[in-house]
Amino acid sequence: MTSKGLINNAQYFRDFSFMYLNGLGCMKKQRIAWFISLLLILAVSACDPGRIYDQSIAIDDARWARDSVLHYEVLIDDSLQLSNFYISIRNNTDYPYSNIYLFLTTEFPNGHATTDTIECILADKKGQWLGNGSGRLKDNLIMLQQSLRFPITGTYHFYIEQGMREVILPGIEDVGLRVELFK
Repeated sequence: MTSKGLINNAQYFRDFSFMYLNGLGCMKKQRIAWFISLLLILAVSACDPGRIYDQSIAIDDARWARDSVLHYEVLIDDSLQLSNFYISIRNNTDYPYSNIYLFLTTEFPNGHATTDTIECILADKKGQWLGNGSGRLKDNLIMLQQSLRFPITGTYHFYIEQGMREVILPGIEDVGLRVELFK
């Protein structure tokens, strides 16, 4: 009889430990659900209500060919609104220069087009990268124009190509265009 009682006690402890471990699994699931909820809240609160357009295009193998033209389409529905206009450049530390020249062609909704040459400074005179980021990648957000007013509504087409002398420009990871409301 005693041995039977011992088996029942062992059975009890085995069942108790299973329920305890199962309870820990539920606690882990609750923590994961809480963590995912927190991430979703942060993602929603991080949205920028002033952003009109923000898109980056990745450069294959961080090697930008001279004949590779990046295309962006921006819909402007208010010609009275003031905007800030930026180019974003992500370079890695293999980029051999302190600046980059870009050709920016703007095609207006009425078909007219303009082309500008833009110099973007990526490093200071001592060779220190100016962009944000740690490690090999540096993010640069370069303001092209503050309080810009788009003259007509419609879809604007922007074309960006590298204007350096190299046929293949190493070290440029991606290039983006950002338009946000002027504050």
